[in-house]
Amino acid sequence: MALDPVLQQIIAQLPVPTSDKIDHEVMRRDMDAMIAIFHGPDGPIEVGSVENMNIAGDGGPVPLRIIRPLTAPTGTMHLLHGGGWAFGSIEFIEPLARRLARDLSMVVVASGYRLAPENPFPAGFNDCLAAARWTMEHAAELGGAGNPTVIAGESAGGNLAAAVALALAEEGRGNFDAQLLFFPAVDLREEAANYPSRIANADPTLRTEILPQLVRDYCGAHNPADPHISPLMSGQLDTVPPAVIVVLEVDPLRDEAVAYADRLREAGVDVELVRFDNLTHGFNNLCALVPAATEATEVVEQRLMTLLARNIRD
Repeated sequence: MALDPVLQQIIAQLPVPTSDKIDHEVMRRDMDAMIAIFHGPDGPIEVGSVENMNIAGDGGPVPLRIIRPLTAPTGTMHLLHGGGWAFGSIEFIEPLARRLARDLSMVVVASGYRLAPENPFPAGFNDCLAAARWTMEHAAELGGAGNPTVIAGESAGGNLAAAVALALAEEGRGNFDAQLLFFPAVDLREEAANYPSRIANADPTLRTEILPQLVRDYCGAHNPADPHISPLMSGQLDTVPPAVIVVLEVDPLRDEAVAYADRLREAGVDVELVRFDNLTHGFNNLCALVPAATEATEVVEQRLMTLLARNIRD
């Protein structure tokens, strides 16, 4: 099936890096410029309130943005932005955070983290883990006592969400009720270049050529097979929360995400694998402009609610 024509028109106007050499300053400026596009012509989605705060992390303050729905909250979501571990921000993910808060009636806690290459692993991971612990500790006052908690992320944020959920499971002191992983990167080893979806290089918004530098910058001196870098490599997946995993047929990250879903199922974890063949990497940020992206996001939200209903017991 061909890509959605409205989406094709939009992405043709967006700056997409295609070189294996990344200019971080230019990319960060370009991504900042996309934020207004993500909000759309009608501006930010109305929510109940937006609160900014910082919590303590091992490398300094970790920024949080707490977005409350207009309606009574039915749960709490911790949301992590994508951007190849080197780009993105709370502002970048806020349009999606507002949409999820409205559609799911959840309090969404978006958190920032230190970016590579200036701050390689484990800096960003540690910031996300600190924010996740804070969210879990305050879930009752945020989204209501007894209501579900979800950790979510897209792309690199999906990688971080999966890694944080794994770390919390290893700690054994409480975890989220579910994971929502939009097109996550879960295998950062060199061997990942051999996945057919990487070789196909079919997604116009995420070119395979830029992945090696992004991965090198994020991993630094650490082994990419570390499960906190490549969750697919974990031998303890039976302990992680149920997951909704979103994959796209053209996405170079498709095969590793499908492999992760398979590994989770083999470990006895409940998984909803959601596939789309007419959308590209990052589609959920373009809901304000692309009806097909809105429809797909609503499908994902429903699959999340289905998963929670199966796994949450009074």
